[in-house]
Amino acid sequence: MSYIKDTLLKDEQILYYTRPHYIVFYSVFLWAAVFIFTVWISSSTLLGGLMLLFGLISFISDLISYKCSEYAITNRRILIKVGFIRRKSLEIFLDRIEGVYVEQGISGRILNFGTVIIAGVGGTKNPFFYIPDPLKFRSNIQQQLQQGVGK
Repeated sequence: MSYIKDTLLKDEQILYYTRPHYIVFYSVFLWAAVFIFTVWISSSTLLGGLMLLFGLISFISDLISYKCSEYAITNRRILIKVGFIRRKSLEIFLDRIEGVYVEQGISGRILNFGTVIIAGVGGTKNPFFYIPDPLKFRSNIQQQLQQGVGK
């Protein structure tokens, strides 16, 4: 079972759930490009095999990172968990949020991913990287904040 489902409070419902953007697999494509270039230039099967091994290790590492990262918005909190062995999590109640910021570079705008920074009471700022459709994520948080104000 997922970390987020395990940590839900009584009467808490998940309203928005996502995992990191597929851009987290960029290193696999870099290793594949190096492999193709190495085989094309040097025709060395040993060096090419080594590059292929590094690419496979990179893929496994990225896959574990992808599968072990979760982002959710509930009717009460924002829950974010990243990491497998070295875990980083954020569980912040909606009434403790001062702001939600989105940062997107050129590649983020083109591929629709970005960094979401959640500013909590007391000036804490928690950045979370590779969020798919970060504007939608921020919009969902703002909708929940707005509903909380209306209550």
